[in-house]
Amino acid sequence: MSFARELIERGDYEEAVTAATEAIDAGKGGPEPWFDRGTAHELLENYVEAAADLERAITENVASKEMDPFQIDDAYFTVLVQAATHAKEAGRISDAVAFLARYDARLPNGHHKEDAALWTSRMRGETTTLLDKTTAM
Repeated sequence: MSFARELIERGDYEEAVTAATEAIDAGKGGPEPWFDRGTAHELLENYVEAAADLERAITENVASKEMDPFQIDDAYFTVLVQAATHAKEAGRISDAVAFLARYDARLPNGHHKEDAALWTSRMRGETTTLLDKTTAM
């Protein structure tokens, strides 16, 4: 387990970003430091930075195959949904849709392809969910 991962598990997210950045700057290859930094950014609600780091983790993992691709895929999709939700709540529907479009562009055979399409429809207001119905009451 990386030092950044240990910091994440302790709840020291800012320190985890620093540790992962130091590992990246020191030339630590592979997806792990990018994944760790992306995870820490997500927990700090820095969704743009988290998405960028997870995109790099995806790229690094294609070459090294060090991590379970589904783990990165799932984390990436989760961050994009969070970023899209945050953008929608701020009234930036086009940004919300753009975040979700990144999933299909980066992972055209990803495990969450259908989910991304559904979430895109939700962001546009074309599909309602039970949650949407209960919050409107």
